[in-house]
Amino acid sequence: MKDQYQKLQLAGEKEDQAEILATLAAIRAGKLKNDLKLLNFYREIPVSYEADIVTVEEAHAELLVHQVQALVISLEKVVILKSSHFPRDVIANANYANVEKSKVVLSSFSYALVRAERRMSVRVELSDPIYATFTYPEGTVGGKLHDMSLTGITINVVDEPAVLLTQQGELSVTLPIGTITVPASVLKVLPLKSGFRLVFQIELTLATEISISQYLFRRQVEIIKELKDHPSIKRN
Repeated sequence: MKDQYQKLQLAGEKEDQAEILATLAAIRAGKLKNDLKLLNFYREIPVSYEADIVTVEEAHAELLVHQVQALVISLEKVVILKSSHFPRDVIANANYANVEKSKVVLSSFSYALVRAERRMSVRVELSDPIYATFTYPEGTVGGKLHDMSLTGITINVVDEPAVLLTQQGELSVTLPIGTITVPASVLKVLPLKSGFRLVFQIELTLATEISISQYLFRRQVEIIKELKDHPSIKRN
């Protein structure tokens, strides 16, 4: 999730955390209206529900949350807090997450810039072993598709690719709905613990935009169903 937000310091690390906890305490006491919402990105899909504050202590806060949110927090170990009472969005670590009881305990509060909300289009992470090949005048590089949107595609490769930033070519992706080939240019080459990630900007025709949109929608439905069908979630 670290690529989805950037921590900020307004007055200082300790000062910011104290201010955030004071705001949460004021909401808990009813001095401020509770408009608190939590936000996570599960496989790049936003998960956001309202939350109630149970207790606020010196360095942490306990919240009552939606079960789906509790599940995602238990997996991601972090969460974004949004409220009109904060000068900026807030990021916090999850010390404890009980999905069955819909409770979480948060600490290490910091203001943050949520990069994911600035994206031009919805992005989804892929789980199937889908492969893509980037062809350019000097050669080709292939890898496993990591995520995609209507403006960009990222692939994971084993070895460091011999491509330069802004390198232009064609990207071919074999989706379950068929193979698509689009003009693409290299935006970033990011090192991973194992291998590298290539980030591409893509150009779509009407036909390829329709194909990708249909696949993205289907993938979003699958991800939401995956969360709701998780064994930790209570059935009504």
